[in-house]
Amino acid sequence: MTATAAPVPSQKLEFLASEGDQWHARNQSALAASSPLRDLAVSCIADHLPVGRTARVLEIGCGQGGNLAALAARHSIEAHGIEPSREAVAAGSKLYPGLTLRTGTADGLPYDDASFDMVWFGFCLYLVDRSLLMRAVAEADRVLRDGGALAIVDFDPDTPCVRPYHHRPGLNSYKMDHARLFLANPAYVLAEKRATSHTTGRWEADPQERVAVTVCRKDLAHAYVPL
Repeated sequence: MTATAAPVPSQKLEFLASEGDQWHARNQSALAASSPLRDLAVSCIADHLPVGRTARVLEIGCGQGGNLAALAARHSIEAHGIEPSREAVAAGSKLYPGLTLRTGTADGLPYDDASFDMVWFGFCLYLVDRSLLMRAVAEADRVLRDGGALAIVDFDPDTPCVRPYHHRPGLNSYKMDHARLFLANPAYVLAEKRATSHTTGRWEADPQERVAVTVCRKDLAHAYVPL
């Protein structure tokens, strides 16, 4: 008799149901503290926003909006964020009333096509279900305007790997260079990449702890060379 494999839990449903809220509760002190990674990400992203006008920015996996608020302090932006934790969205809406935060996930963005100058994955792609990963890529591409920029803050190991997500049995952390999923499309060009540690803000030799801020530009007009 052949044993039936246990079904793989849906990371999306787990985060929408409770793990997103629990992550928010566990990280209150970290969210309130200064962060070298946040400073690096905000600095890199600000350099790629349009000059001379208000930029429309979406952060996917925005938590309670601290990253967006830090960016808004540096650049004129219309800030939008989407996040699976209802508690984080509620807290952020009170803390930062100038932000527009919504509950949701990367695979189904409730925004119009080509409606953002910057789409920013805020340290969340490593937790996206692998069955939904390409849908998340397609959704980010859909809402990003031509000429806009895409930013990814995430783990940056030497090779793709999977590890158990230690806060919830059955879930996983999927570490890889997620920017490659966009750069396989000739419409995307690598503009900047800064590798660091998510705790110290300095170079991290351990590839399992290394993170990167990667910025790509979207340029449909120059994606293909005419023959």
